[in-house]
Amino acid sequence: MSKILILIFILLISACNKLPNSTGKYNEITVVSSFEDRDYAKLFVGGIFNDSIYTPILQNSYIINYINPKNFADNKLNKNLIIFSLDFPQDSTIDLLSNKFIEKYENNIISFNNMFSKNQLVLHLRSFDYDNLVRENSINFEWIKTQFDVNISENILYDYNKEEKSEEINQKIKNKFSININIDDSYKVIKEDDSFLWIGRGFPYRWLVINKLKSSNNKDIELLKIIFEKKLTSVKIPNLYLKEKKYQSFKKVRGIYEHLDSDTGGPFVSYIYEDKYKNYKLCISGFVNNPGKDKILLLKQLESIIENIKE
Repeated sequence: MSKILILIFILLISACNKLPNSTGKYNEITVVSSFEDRDYAKLFVGGIFNDSIYTPILQNSYIINYINPKNFADNKLNKNLIIFSLDFPQDSTIDLLSNKFIEKYENNIISFNNMFSKNQLVLHLRSFDYDNLVRENSINFEWIKTQFDVNISENILYDYNKEEKSEEINQKIKNKFSININIDDSYKVIKEDDSFLWIGRGFPYRWLVINKLKSSNNKDIELLKIIFEKKLTSVKIPNLYLKEKKYQSFKKVRGIYEHLDSDTGGPFVSYIYEDKYKNYKLCISGFVNNPGKDKILLLKQLESIIENIKE
């Protein structure tokens, strides 16, 4: 077993100019841990990556798979990898591999990009025991999550940017809203006016909606509900699942919508940017409709497109 793990580590640190493409789903995180550490790995990793979204079924934003070290070689090309090791309880598998990290990098927590494959993130986590792991990394929870969120978004955009773009729609958005965005040519204009644009694409169905609004004292959630139900054909926004979170430069609103004509619906996300000096808000929203199938990745694609907007 030790010879196998040493061989894996040699592969890990070997330079490679021609890396293969990474594998797995964008939001899939593979955690390598021993059987002895498994429950602690689930507790720690699950506590960081615990974002849930109503689609309308409540789903985790991430797919987390736990594997044994002996299966590492078969999964080493995956987009998102975590190597998790605790000194206690002792084991004869993952600790040997982790020791090689410690000997070379002298750091219990360290991340690597493009180690085995292109657009890959590998995170090494090591501590004496679970309590010590939590104490040492209490300030790193958000950093760990952000590392993987960025890699997920970059992988999505890497593939999305290969698609042919719609010069007409992108120029229209630039003229109306003074922003640069990359919309692929499968999107078509559904409805528009001077301060509003609604575009959509076919199956699996997605919409992007952009509104330029005067700043007001109204709550953003209430304002979005009014706008969507007024301007989007046959759309209703239930209050039950609406949720707002404030970030440094924008607000993010999540919820679900109902499309009354087709008796379907799905999740939506809205980004609200406010320019106080020009007295307006820019609201950019993505909607997903994919009955009976996965909606999380489609929603993450829309989020990545919106978050990549440039002025």
